[in-house]
Amino acid sequence: MSVILSDSKIEKITNYVNSFSQSDFGSSEANTKKKIIEPMLKTLGWDLEGNEVRLEYKISIGTSSNYVDYAIFLEGKPLILLEAKSFDSSLSTDYSSQIISYGRVDGIRWVVLTNGKTVKIFDTEAGKSEKECIVSEISLQDLPKGSAELSLISRASILTGEIESAAKRLATTKKAVTALILKKEEIAQEFEKILLKITGQGIENRIETISTRLADLAVQLFENETEPTTIQRVDKADQIVSQNELVSKPPGDVVLCSSKFEGVEFLKKYNAWGFVKINRQVPYFALYVGSPESAVLYFGEVESITQPITSKADIQSIEENDLDNQDYSGKRVIHLKQGTLVKLRNPIPLKDKKLAPRGPMYTTLEKLIHANHTEELYKSR
Repeated sequence: MSVILSDSKIEKITNYVNSFSQSDFGSSEANTKKKIIEPMLKTLGWDLEGNEVRLEYKISIGTSSNYVDYAIFLEGKPLILLEAKSFDSSLSTDYSSQIISYGRVDGIRWVVLTNGKTVKIFDTEAGKSEKECIVSEISLQDLPKGSAELSLISRASILTGEIESAAKRLATTKKAVTALILKKEEIAQEFEKILLKITGQGIENRIETISTRLADLAVQLFENETEPTTIQRVDKADQIVSQNELVSKPPGDVVLCSSKFEGVEFLKKYNAWGFVKINRQVPYFALYVGSPESAVLYFGEVESITQPITSKADIQSIEENDLDNQDYSGKRVIHLKQGTLVKLRNPIPLKDKKLAPRGPMYTTLEKLIHANHTEELYKSR
C-alpha cells in the first residue's frame, strides 16, 4: 500500500516551517531541530518519547567516534540516520557525503540530511556519492508538492517497504539512462528509419536532424525520471464496513489468510491473494495482518481460485517485481470479485500472540460477524 500523507499532516509540517522562517532563530541548529525537525518526525509517525528516535547516535570509524543527530529505530534496529543543520545552512555535497559514509559504515541503508527547509533522502547501497545515492530531495517550503516523497521516511512507509520500492524504481531508471546514452546513436538511426518509412524520400537531411533530437529527448525524459521520485498511488481509498453489515450476505465458509503489514499492498494492487495452499473452494476471504495491527482487517468475496501452480510460468497478471524466489509449487492465487474488498471498521484483534493465525485457516461468515477476538474464528465454541 503506497503511503500518502494526509492533508492535515502536510498542513502541520507547512505550519512548522512557515512559522520558523519568520523567527530570528534561523542560524540555530538546536532551534531548527526543536521547532521543525522533531515535530516533523512526530507527524510522520515516529515515537519521539519512546525508543524509536534516539539522539546523538554513535558511529565508530577506526579509533574515532562520530555522532549523528538522530537514529530512527524500528523493532530495536536502526533503519534511518538523520543529520540536521540549521535553517540558514546550505546542504553542501560535503554534508551529504558525510552522512552517506556514516550509513555505509554502520550498515544503515537510509540516511537523511535536512536543514528544515530541504530534506534529502539517500540510499547508501546505491553508491558512494550524493548523485549516486540520492533518492529524493524535497522542499518543505513547497509542500504539498513533494509530500509523496517526504512520506518515504514515514513510519508507515518503512513498515510497508515503500521506500525500498521507490529506490528500486529509481535504480532501474538510472541503469536505463546509462544504456540509452551508450546507444544514443543507434536510437537516432532507428528513429531515422521509421520516419523515412512514413514520410518517404526527399527530406533526409531534416529527418536526420529530427532523429538526433528525438534520441536526445528520449535520454532527457528518462533522466527526468531519476529526479526525486514521486509515489504513484495504486490503491483506492478503503471501503470500510462494520461486521454487522456482512449479515446480508449468504452464509458460507471463509478462508482466513495471514500477512505481514506490507502484504496489504499486494492485496490492494491485484485484488487477489497469493500464494497459498488451500484444498477447497470457498465464497469468502479474510486477511489477518500482523504487527503492528495484529488483527483481522480485510474481507472480500472470492471470484475464483486458481489451479495449483506447477511452475512460475503459471502465474498470470502479477508483475515480476512482486514475485520472489520462493517455491510456488502446489500453491494457488485467490482472486476477489471487483468492488468486494472492504476494511473492517472494527478490526478483530488478536488476544493471545501464541495463537496468531499462520494461515490459511477456515472459518465461517457467522463466526466472522460475531467474533470479538481473532482466536474465536478458528476455535470451536
